[in-house]
Amino acid sequence: MVVGERFAWAHVPKTGGDATQAMFESVPGLVVFADPPDSNDKHLAFSNRPELVGGKLLAMNIRRLPAWILSASHHAARAGIHPECRPLPMPPSEEMADNTEGSGALWWMTDGGKIRIDRWIRTEHLEPDVLNLLAEVGKAGPGVARLVSAVGRRNAASYDHDLATRFTAAQIRQMYERNPLWAEIERSAFGNLLCD
Repeated sequence: MVVGERFAWAHVPKTGGDATQAMFESVPGLVVFADPPDSNDKHLAFSNRPELVGGKLLAMNIRRLPAWILSASHHAARAGIHPECRPLPMPPSEEMADNTEGSGALWWMTDGGKIRIDRWIRTEHLEPDVLNLLAEVGKAGPGVARLVSAVGRRNAASYDHDLATRFTAAQIRQMYERNPLWAEIERSAFGNLLCD
C-alpha cells in the first residue's frame, strides 16, 4: 500500500504494482507511508489499514483479465504463492479459462464491495493514468511527468504475453463469465472487454 496526503493506493497483485509504487515514490514529498516493495504486506487491502486511508481518494490498478490470469499463472509457476512460495505447475489454458481468482482478489481488496474505489489505474496505460491521479491530488507538471516516465517497467516477467497464442475467443469469454466483478470493473475502466 502507498499513502499520500490526499490518496491511498492498494496493490492488486500482478497489475504493475511495483512500477506504480516506484512512480509514486519518485515524486518528492508525495508518499507519507509505503509498505516495503519486497514485503508481502504491500498487498494488504484498505480494510487492513483504516487509520491510514480514511477520507482519502482510493485507487487501485486493474488490467485486462486474460492478461492478469496469464501473468498470475506464470508467477505461481515461477515463484509459487505466498506463504509457501513453492513453484506450481503451469496450468493448461482450459484451467486458466475456469479461474475465478480475479473477482475473488477484487472482492477481498474491496472488503466484499464495501469499499468504493475512486480511481482505477489501468496497467496497460500505467504512466498516463498515474499522472492523471497525481494531477487530481495536486502533484502535476513537467518535472513530475519526467520523474514518473523515468521509472519504466518493474518486476516484469519474460514470457509470451500474446493472449491469442494461449487462449481461444471462447476461453476469454469464459474468463469474464467466471469473474463478473472483474468484468464489471474492467468494462468501466476500459470501456469494453476483450470478448466484446
